[in-house]
Amino acid sequence: MILIFLLAYAFLGWKFGNWKDFYSYYPTLLFFIIGDLLSQFLLFDYSMWEFRTVTPFGDSLHLNHTIISLSKMAIQYTVTIAIFIGRLPSGSWGRVGWILLWTGIYGLTEGLSHLIGMMTYHNGWHFGWDLLFNLMMFTVLIVHHKNPVLGWIISIPIILFLMIHFHVPYSALK
Repeated sequence: MILIFLLAYAFLGWKFGNWKDFYSYYPTLLFFIIGDLLSQFLLFDYSMWEFRTVTPFGDSLHLNHTIISLSKMAIQYTVTIAIFIGRLPSGSWGRVGWILLWTGIYGLTEGLSHLIGMMTYHNGWHFGWDLLFNLMMFTVLIVHHKNPVLGWIISIPIILFLMIHFHVPYSALK
């Protein structure tokens, strides 16, 4: 099923992505990927969610959480940035609507992933946190695109809040 999601994102990226200006928002793509890699590393033994293979072929593809996460970073995040930042509206209200639309898109794909068993929640995380996190994430991606240093500064207290709120034990950190 993850392959279908990734193929759908690839098609949408081909159809709607602003690839001619890609290098102008490439740093924001790296910021997005680094954030996910950091969470994968810091929460290796205390995951908030986990991806699983759900295919008609069973587990014959040998896709584990790490392979699925890296595939999402390479395809889904790249396409997301090419469309989300590449077609970012200029007005404030347009941006609010754009953030809400993308929060809904990610909410829909993550909700479906959870319903079909492709993604499981752990350690107090749930679909409501997914929605709140995505709302914050898309907002911070815009901030980072406009001012990378401010994007990093805003991210630090968010990371600390999440680690404290979800009681991530120091022993879980590598």
